[in-house]
Amino acid sequence: MLLLFPVGWRVGLCVCAGDSQGTCGDPGTPSQGSREESNFRIRSKVQFSCSEGYELIGSAERMCFPNGTWSGTQPFCKSVQCGNPGTPSNGRVSRLDGTTYSHSVTYSCMDGYLLTGSTTRQCLANATWSGTAPNCTMINCGDPGVPANGMRYGEDFAIGQNITFLCAPGYSMEADSSAVRTCTSNGTWSGIMASCQAVTCAAPSAISNGVLEGTDFEWGTSVSYSCSPGYELSFPAILTCVGNGTWNGMVPQCLPKFCGDPGVPAYGSREGLSFIYQSEVSFSCSAPYIPVGSTTRLCQADGSWSGFQPRCIEPTRTTCENPGTPRYGSLNRTYGFKVRRERPSLKIIL
Repeated sequence: MLLLFPVGWRVGLCVCAGDSQGTCGDPGTPSQGSREESNFRIRSKVQFSCSEGYELIGSAERMCFPNGTWSGTQPFCKSVQCGNPGTPSNGRVSRLDGTTYSHSVTYSCMDGYLLTGSTTRQCLANATWSGTAPNCTMINCGDPGVPANGMRYGEDFAIGQNITFLCAPGYSMEADSSAVRTCTSNGTWSGIMASCQAVTCAAPSAISNGVLEGTDFEWGTSVSYSCSPGYELSFPAILTCVGNGTWNGMVPQCLPKFCGDPGVPAYGSREGLSFIYQSEVSFSCSAPYIPVGSTTRLCQADGSWSGFQPRCIEPTRTTCENPGTPRYGSLNRTYGFKVRRERPSLKIIL
């Protein structure tokens, strides 16, 4: 077709925008973002989006106009901002590398305080901080308890405080127990829980010719000694187990019983100078006297001499000396009567 223009018109050359006829130029792709649709023709649309943790600033969709330009504004992707994470009371932010997406913050507490909640929080894609806001609470180790048969001094269970333990009378603290415990910075008590055990005395010494009476050797109990037949205690003895695990009192001895001096008959002699249990003495008479009674006597377990006291008499003698008359008694001179002295009184025996 031939186009005719009026006289006087100036004819110019038409120019179209775009890389090619009927298209717009490449709108670009934002950093940390993506683009959908690669057709840049007139009236075509391009959508933009950002990667996780980024938000789109500008036009999310642009259309190619007939004049070869794009609608809207050029978009870009900006990192999500979580804002100030805050600082807990009695605590501090020990590390913060940023408040935008993927950055993190780390908290710690002042000395004497324990952190609860999240120690580290991260900025999430939804512009919030992960975890829960931390709190710093004063460290308290809790009640350490009271040992059985013991007592405790101190009711402050905060960090740095000491608690002292004692055992009741008659009890002692076991070797691996802690008499003093301290509330440490990690909220636990130092040392090992106190334990009180009953004080026990070692078995008392054994004694020769005697036995121990009693088998309970704990604090407050008492034991005594007894002797075998023929022996007697040097002194009455009772030993008591006291609080430091020792016996209060002296250990006695069992000494042989003493029968006393058996005497020496007139006109006679005696052999043997020991008058204690199981000792033996013998008697003899000077000539022409002969012994009547026991010529040998043994010291017995009850502390008396065996047999009868000997006498030395003339061999031609046919009568006995007057044995005496007991008080409140009478003397029977009939032939065949015998007189025997018994303890504790005199008895006339036919």
